[in-house]
Amino acid sequence: MDSRLSVLGISALISFPAFADDSDDVSRWVRELDAPQRAVRVAAEREILELGPRALKFLPPQDAKLSPEVSKRLDNLRSQIGRRAAFAQVEQIPNDIDLSRAQTLGEALRAITGDSGIEFSHDRNDRLPVKPYPTPLPFWNAVDFVLDQAKLDIDFYRGEPGRLALRPRSPESHDRVDAAAYAGIYRIEPTRVIGSRVLTNDALSEMRVELDLAWMPNANPVGITVPMNSVTALLDDGAIIKARNSDSTIDVAPSNDIPMTSIELPLDLPAGRPSKITTLSGTVKSILPGERTTFDFPLKLGQQTKSEQFVTVRVEDIRKNGTLHEVRMDVQFRQAGKAMESHRGFLIGNTVFVEMPDATRREHLGFELYRHNESGIGVGYLFDIGDAVGDAVLKYETPTAVAETEINFVIRDIALP
Repeated sequence: MDSRLSVLGISALISFPAFADDSDDVSRWVRELDAPQRAVRVAAEREILELGPRALKFLPPQDAKLSPEVSKRLDNLRSQIGRRAAFAQVEQIPNDIDLSRAQTLGEALRAITGDSGIEFSHDRNDRLPVKPYPTPLPFWNAVDFVLDQAKLDIDFYRGEPGRLALRPRSPESHDRVDAAAYAGIYRIEPTRVIGSRVLTNDALSEMRVELDLAWMPNANPVGITVPMNSVTALLDDGAIIKARNSDSTIDVAPSNDIPMTSIELPLDLPAGRPSKITTLSGTVKSILPGERTTFDFPLKLGQQTKSEQFVTVRVEDIRKNGTLHEVRMDVQFRQAGKAMESHRGFLIGNTVFVEMPDATRREHLGFELYRHNESGIGVGYLFDIGDAVGDAVLKYETPTAVAETEINFVIRDIALP
């Protein structure tokens, strides 16, 4: 029998903090990371990894004096836990849509909404007949299958968070299913091919392929990168062409309101007269957010620092700026690595406001970016909160981890000019 049970009694055991055992276990597993037996070290790593984000608060600080072996293993564990936390956000998004019982447009859209959480607005008759599909489909494939039958398209500029606006399709438009490639949370459609030959300097000649890149509205990537060295085009005459400036990348800061962007892939201009690109392949790297949390900073306390999982938020200064107050904050992500270098800007979109003592909310009136590095930013926000901060509380919402994923895509049969 557990000694605590016999001494404390059942009621005392029930009231014992649930995380106390976690603290003891994590401390023991950290010690075992330096065990001479490899099996013990591997087992301790597995236990910490399975505990997940709950383990992070009990791990030694990163500047603790530990053996190189333990420090290396802890860094790897923090990174893996952070990636799993970020991936969990996307893994929870259902991507197998059941249209097997849908007989009308309304039933089909409701089936997609039920399985994905994405809603739709449109003016078409909900009773318009559509064909069911016998097996589950990925989100974008299911949407395109239904919209092709209803002769509808998506108007990304009229949608709302978590909702896609639909509009009638022009008679000249082609079927969506035939036009797109599907890769994870993304739908990729080529929209334009432009060839340019510079007669005075053939080295400047090129071909550009424009793509519309859409993502599931509830996936919320905070950064998208297409490395040019991943892009290859196979032509119908057997030639293979590569991207120009293959050591460069295309970096996109996704909008919070529009789940779509357009990118241009610069390719070498093909020789001869090919009629189409048989396959265009590449890689989309995404920065995905993990769970979000809200930090509360009572402004009367001045400088404060709070951390959760892989993010540290610090109020560095609170100062008067005319009739306003400026709150200077620093936000840093540990273990972000190169993933954050091109995509720090998403932090500007994080929710930040001041809650007044009467529970009213004061939005910021502007901001100034005063610091940036590879893992985060420093930003000053202006608030109108009166002559003194009093009991006002700054609330800052942010993901607690970010991670980079890679998805390969293949687009087939792109007609050339």
